Amino acid sequence: MRKNFSILGATGSIGDSALKVLENFKENLNLVAVSTNKNIKKLIQIIEKHSPEYAVITDKGSCQEHFNSDRATIKNTKIFSGIEYLLQLCSDKKNNIILNAVSGKSGLIPSLKCLENGIDLALANKESMVCAGPLLKKTARQNRCSILPVDSEHSAIFQLLRDKNSKDIDKIYLTASGGPFLNLDKSEWDKITVAEALNHPTWKMGSKISIDSATMANKGLEVIETKEFFDIDYDRIKVLIHPQSLIHSMIEMKDGEIYAQIGPNDMAIPIQNSLFYPEILENRYNRFDFSKTVNFQLFPVDFSKYKMLSFAYAAGKNGGLYPAFYNCVNERLVDYFLKTTISFLDIEKYMERALDIFAEDRDVEKNDITIENVDIIENISRKIVDNLIK
Repeated sequence: MRKNFSILGATGSIGDSALKVLENFKENLNLVAVSTNKNIKKLIQIIEKHSPEYAVITDKGSCQEHFNSDRATIKNTKIFSGIEYLLQLCSDKKNNIILNAVSGKSGLIPSLKCLENGIDLALANKESMVCAGPLLKKTARQNRCSILPVDSEHSAIFQLLRDKNSKDIDKIYLTASGGPFLNLDKSEWDKITVAEALNHPTWKMGSKISIDSATMANKGLEVIETKEFFDIDYDRIKVLIHPQSLIHSMIEMKDGEIYAQIGPNDMAIPIQNSLFYPEILENRYNRFDFSKTVNFQLFPVDFSKYKMLSFAYAAGKNGGLYPAFYNCVNERLVDYFLKTTISFLDIEKYMERALDIFAEDRDVEKNDITIENVDIIENISRKIVDNLIK
């Protein structure tokens, strides 16, 4: 039986990989719908090639500007605009599973809407779990559906933990490439340009996640996501630098044995595993070639160099709405950096100040994780960051 699925954020790099999976498994997959925020040119290319039943452009202004209307039709694909249609897509029970590849905190409501409707969620939007992991998991349990990790690290952990008893796990190791500035002395970081920060050494990704990888805020978000997905204490979640990005994650058992998940730098594989879970289908993309020399370097993180990772651990250990605050502050700071309003080093400087201000504010609810409170935290984070920069 073919699986019906949709892709939220289809015009990004995760969307590209998901469409590659579709091309290789046309006999197994049927594309119901796709969405984009405002990349209409690429959306049209997807429609012309893959013919989804319908598509959604969340930014109404972009749709109006391009089509001179808030809706359109290309071939047999109907196009709608506005967040309300995105939420209708997330409520369309024709879908067996929906891949959420929306960038940033804006992916949270779509994630929740999928789960409220009992639709399995393939989650590439890590901010959903960071901001409201307990709420998402509770909703999934209530509606008897699953949240399946798509990030290469969490997909790897998910596979490694199959058939293993959680009480036998001692540690989880996340690997990090170290980003483009691994070998650049911290004293030189004040000269880093936007173009340099976007030039990731091993992965081709969108602007926001590329900057997060350079600061290692992305790994910080993944640490929090690991806690939410696998319910393991932060002290047992470790990060190792692995420049080759071939070991995607490792688990250490209480007897000291370590199991590693190793694979090519190809997001199509974890996407495929999430879409077809619990089945493991053939890899039709690429495989490891051990006829050639392969190097695996692993070494500890310098937390004094990558302070954004330290701040993420601290926010996670504080719990409640601290991770949501960390995420929202980071999104705002990355936006300022991409606009060259602040420097690369300013990101960690302002994050530290913002966390201190948040901790001292006794009037803000920091523990009750609801959508309303996450929205309040987002507004507070914006005000704090804007005031600091002004």
